[in-house]
Amino acid sequence: GRGGPPPGTEAGLARGGVAYRPAVPRDRLLAQFRRARAVLNSSLSEGMSNTLLEAMACGAPVVARACPGNLELIRHRRTGLLFSSPGECVSLCRELVEEDARLADALTGAAGVYVGMHHSQEGERTILKTALERILGQG
Repeated sequence: GRGGPPPGTEAGLARGGVAYRPAVPRDRLLAQFRRARAVLNSSLSEGMSNTLLEAMACGAPVVARACPGNLELIRHRRTGLLFSSPGECVSLCRELVEEDARLADALTGAAGVYVGMHHSQEGERTILKTALERILGQG
């Protein structure tokens, strides 16, 4: 998003090992996802989050707010972690990054399988083509 951390919180985030990344060019984004220890999505509302899908496809563990769009993509503790409050977010991030080394591997393995099965480029292309054909009366 365009927000960023609240004013005055950058130093505290840095002490906690958290780095806010503003928008980056697409050619660098996927590399950052591949290196990330976690990707956080704190949006209050989401449709189908391409950011989460891309992070999951790149092997980054995801932590996301439990809002309708994110609930469609993430199964809590299977393909990612879902939170409902700031305190829960902090707790889950700490668990993922500091306390349970196996959790990230389990989440990213299951998330990669999920994305491959349900959101592959070929599958998305087929769905879009079918929808367009129906709209245009060709299907």
